[in-house]
Amino acid sequence: MGGIDSNRGLGVVVAARELRQVGSHRVVTVKLGTPRRAARGEYWECPYQIVGLGSRQMQRANGEDGVQALLLAIESVRTALKKSGKQFSWVGGEPGDTGFTPIVPTFFGRRFAKRLELMIEREVDRFARSIEKRHRRRRTANR
Repeated sequence: MGGIDSNRGLGVVVAARELRQVGSHRVVTVKLGTPRRAARGEYWECPYQIVGLGSRQMQRANGEDGVQALLLAIESVRTALKKSGKQFSWVGGEPGDTGFTPIVPTFFGRRFAKRLELMIEREVDRFARSIEKRHRRRRTANR
């Protein structure tokens, strides 16, 4: 990932999100450009920009195809926000929730990624069951 040639730029912005720093009025805007073939055509790139977090320079994430480039751009944004050491929130989230969630890594192989996916699914199911149980208890207590 690095800066983008100024003559290619961000291109068409396909998604943007405004974040607010928790406990501050500071606003950070994330813009994701359309994934496209790289200038050399060997891979795909997805340009992105984080405005309000220091450098306004456009960056890019590279992938084997457009989807991978887009996912890696989203992961790069998540990482940059985390590295800033500040907490940000988006309109639909709780304090500290940027809406840029971690992606299950596949670079350690499909077997490892599948283990992580199963762990996440188990935790989500466990949490959902505990909420349902609490909800049933409250309903019973209110009768």
